[in-house]
Amino acid sequence: MRLKRRLEDDGGLVLTPLIDMVFLVVIFFMLNTTLSINPAITVELPEAYTSQAVLQEEIVVTLTESAEIYIGKQTVLRDRFAAELKKEMVRLQRTDVILQADALLPYRDVIEIIDLARLTGVETISLVTAQKSLPE
Repeated sequence: MRLKRRLEDDGGLVLTPLIDMVFLVVIFFMLNTTLSINPAITVELPEAYTSQAVLQEEIVVTLTESAEIYIGKQTVLRDRFAAELKKEMVRLQRTDVILQADALLPYRDVIEIIDLARLTGVETISLVTAQKSLPE
């Protein structure tokens, strides 16, 4: 017994290709959007091939070339850094910190801030870098 094939068009609109294209456009814009943690504080970041974007609210510590320290957008004195960082950790209920330091800042200054942060109870410190393109 032969089965009949249904060759008739239902006349409906096929949305699958349209939905696929919308998802591709959304993914394209998500991947090409650059995120800036603190646009008001300018820091020349070191470059790395493995840089990744951060999407959640974090505690951001910024060290400028002139050795100024910022927690978020607020300037902090070096001797008050630990206390202010502890307050911010309690406020956001987080124990991880994002550290963005100027590329020209001496290494000892970066290590000193990392050490102070670890003494206040920070468990994870992520270093911010600029995306470096692979050599061809």
